[in-house]
Amino acid sequence: MQKLFAHSICHDPVDIKTQLLEWFQEKAVTSPVEVIDEDWIPPSPEPEICRDLPKSQSESSVMQRALCPWQWKKSRGISGSYCMPIKREVAVLKRILCDPVTKRFEYIKSVQTITVGCHSVLPRTRNASHLSAHYRLPQGDY
Repeated sequence: MQKLFAHSICHDPVDIKTQLLEWFQEKAVTSPVEVIDEDWIPPSPEPEICRDLPKSQSESSVMQRALCPWQWKKSRGISGSYCMPIKREVAVLKRILCDPVTKRFEYIKSVQTITVGCHSVLPRTRNASHLSAHYRLPQGDY
């Protein structure tokens, strides 16, 4: 007896691209783009250049097409830095089953976290401590 596979009898819905676009647009509006690995707050505000939209023209550089434009210079030695992953949440449609009546695959909305790059960070030199350990109250101010 020959086994029937869902892939041979089922097809994607005709409007699969529209469904994905709608989910992508909905997700882009309702959630942050970047996934933060650590509880880290930058010591200074993000540069104004990071608020600009990436350019996509054929003559644009890699820096201009980045989510946040950047600059670089050649390293003249070993920096001792580590690569910190930059992660993004991406809206996807997950195929879950084949409807035997319609012979169409069914999809559910889902989100996947993917690594889109990395940036250098200096290694930690010691374990983090409570902020209160760095400040002492004068005697009697409790």
